[in-house]
Amino acid sequence: MEIRAAEPADATALEPLFTQWGHPLEPGDVTVQVRRWRDTPRAKLRVAVIDGEIAGMAAIAAVPRLGEVGYSAKLTGLVVGDRHRRRGVGRALLDDVTALAANWGCDRIELTSSRIRDAAHAFYVALGYRETSAEQARYVRAL
Repeated sequence: MEIRAAEPADATALEPLFTQWGHPLEPGDVTVQVRRWRDTPRAKLRVAVIDGEIAGMAAIAAVPRLGEVGYSAKLTGLVVGDRHRRRGVGRALLDDVTALAANWGCDRIELTSSRIRDAAHAFYVALGYRETSAEQARYVRAL
């Protein structure tokens, strides 16, 4: 398995992953997203490739914290294709983006996950993540 940066040429192969993740995008929008992540400092979209096929993707970005000194890494997406699940792809992607975050000076990784994704939650807990939703409220406002 190879983990590498996503490139615009990967857009067609990434489309099904966005759909499986529950966030389908138009073909041109996938290319825009890949370029955006490629060109943003301290933000990366990484892909796992097995036998020439993109098996999964993970997106991470460093965010400075205001209330305390330091950076958090925000895992904004992790998805492994249906055919490649339970084969170490998700763990390999998380190991990769964790190393990136550490190199950026981040001291923690934060993520949000839909309440319906029980298997994903168990996966994160098994890798040492702790649920904090009882400690904080999350609010979203469209612009």
